[in-house]
Amino acid sequence: MDTLMQMKLNKIIILLLLSATHLLAQDIGTTEVKVVEGFKPNIPEASRLNEKATFSDTLKKDRSQEYTVIATDLKSDYKTRPLKAAKVKQDKIPQLYGTKVAFGFGNAWTTKASVVHNSMRSKTLSYGVLLNHFANKYYSDIAKNSKNTMRLYAKKISATHIFMGNLDYDRRTSLYSLLDDENYRNRFAYTKFSLSAISQELSADKLKHHTTFFVSDLNELSENEIQLSTNLSKTINGLPFSLEIELNDYLNYNNRNTGSQSTDVQSFHFSPSTALTKYGIDFDLGLELHYLSDDTPFEIFPQIKITKELVKDVLLIYGGLRHSEQRHTFKSLSDENPYLHSYGTNQTILNGNNLLQDLRTTDTDELYMVMRNVLGEDEVFEGSVAYGYAENFAHFVGVDTLSYNRFLVDYIDVKQLHINANYDRKINNIISVNVNADFYKWDILVYHKPNFTCELSAPINLRNKIKVKPTLSYIGKRFYDVGNNELSAQFRANLGLYYNYTQNIGAYLQLNNLTNSKQELWKDYREVGFNGLFGLHYSF
Repeated sequence: MDTLMQMKLNKIIILLLLSATHLLAQDIGTTEVKVVEGFKPNIPEASRLNEKATFSDTLKKDRSQEYTVIATDLKSDYKTRPLKAAKVKQDKIPQLYGTKVAFGFGNAWTTKASVVHNSMRSKTLSYGVLLNHFANKYYSDIAKNSKNTMRLYAKKISATHIFMGNLDYDRRTSLYSLLDDENYRNRFAYTKFSLSAISQELSADKLKHHTTFFVSDLNELSENEIQLSTNLSKTINGLPFSLEIELNDYLNYNNRNTGSQSTDVQSFHFSPSTALTKYGIDFDLGLELHYLSDDTPFEIFPQIKITKELVKDVLLIYGGLRHSEQRHTFKSLSDENPYLHSYGTNQTILNGNNLLQDLRTTDTDELYMVMRNVLGEDEVFEGSVAYGYAENFAHFVGVDTLSYNRFLVDYIDVKQLHINANYDRKINNIISVNVNADFYKWDILVYHKPNFTCELSAPINLRNKIKVKPTLSYIGKRFYDVGNNELSAQFRANLGLYYNYTQNIGAYLQLNNLTNSKQELWKDYREVGFNGLFGLHYSF
């Protein structure tokens, strides 16, 4: 208390001194003030209330503006030019050449030629013709072969259907004998005329069809076939249904000049099927019904295919039960073995060799499974395994006529295991690789059929100017009689070189059998050794 009073007095004294010039002097006595306790100044401890200071600007600007449209006429006589509509042009289509001709010559008196003519672009009509020729002569002229083919075709597209017509001619001759005589030559001339109609119905609920009719002739009525077939499809209650119907009439030895008794066999094929999806699995279910008029038992067999995509666009597997039929004719057999015994086909045959071919139908029932795996970009592997029973399995047995050796078709019932593997890979824009292999195993001896075949090709493309195609192939051993005698395995290496000088002019060189293998393809029939072929082609 005394201290506060002392401080107040001091302030008063100072004020009086400062204002002495304005105040009248007074005589004031001295007053003594005693401070009992000492003065101890102190500063209170500060505490921080907020770690981070914040600032807010509450000032807002009004940015709104008001506009007024004034309608006025500038009174100008200037007239704008109307803009033309933009035109969108398609990419320039590549130039087409309607005709291509090619000719080639090589050793072993090899000649090769082809002519192709196609109609130019059209939305409704297209047609063309294809002609091919190949011939050679080797082993001091004791072996001659030729193959000539022709195809005329036309295609017409209408609003409701697509119509197609084809005329095919295929003539193959084979001579392998010490005597250059007409009696020792095999000749198979085949003609086929066919018509097809395909409906273009877009609605799935409407009935669609693909119908075909054809008539064929081998060696002037030596063998004929008449076929009418159709494939009907329609969606019923959300399920797609299809029905295949096929009628065939096989006529053989109809030419009376051969002195053989004619045969006539009819067949009827009926196969309904449908498809559905359950639990992410696709099911294709069908039934095969087949009738033959040659006392073959009526057949009924289910067709089942189950498909599952384990990894989308990567891994696909499918399999099930399947039934297949193959009618053996002179055409199908001679395509596989040109040295087939040809008595009764309207050509000259040595007397006493009146052996007729036994033409039957092979029926195969199999349990199979297929896997397709995309290993990477432009790399695909596909493998399959099938096991089943084949009735009337066809193979070839040699018949020695003292002057030459020919073959007869023979039939056996076998259990067959078939494994196939195919690998494709595009390594880069220049080279790609393809490998295909087949393995067969039968429970009994089969003649002139290899157990293992394999082919490797590696096409090389150098900017579409130079193309190189090396090919390696292997054919395993084959038995040809009951004594377990066999034909040696064959290894072949071929090389094809193709050069495009311009878009329409080019050349090619084919080098075949680089290993110069001369093993027997068939019993007593050797293959050509090393042979080469050079050719040119021109398009216009």
